[in-house]
Amino acid sequence: MESKKGASSLGYGVGALAVLVISLGFAAIVYGIGIVPFEYLNLPAWIFGPLGVYTLLYSFFSPKDPIYYLVWGIIMTCVGVVSATYAVVPPLLILGILLIIMAVIGIAAYKRSK
Repeated sequence: MESKKGASSLGYGVGALAVLVISLGFAAIVYGIGIVPFEYLNLPAWIFGPLGVYTLLYSFFSPKDPIYYLVWGIIMTCVGVVSATYAVVPPLLILGILLIIMAVIGIAAYKRSK
C-alpha cells in the first residue's frame, strides 16, 4: 500500500519533531560530557532556538500560511535567544525587537493583501 504523499511533502510536524529530537540529543551530549554546566534556564534555548529557526526556514517554503509560520518562528527564536543570553542581553531588548519585527510583518501582510 503506497502513501499518497511524496517524500517531499512530509509537512511541518515531521521536520519539527526531527529538529527537536536532534537538538535535545545534542544538548544531552554537551551536558553529559561536561562541556557546558547544566542550567535549567538554558533548557528552553535548546528547544525553542532550533525549532524557531526551522519554523523560520519553513515559512519561506510553505505553500500556505507563510506569515503564520514566520511570526511563530520569530517568537520561538526570540524565546531561545533570551533563554541562552539572559545573563548578557536584557530580555526587554529582545522583546522590543520582537514587537517591532512583528509590527513590520503585519504591515507588510496588510499591504500585500490590498
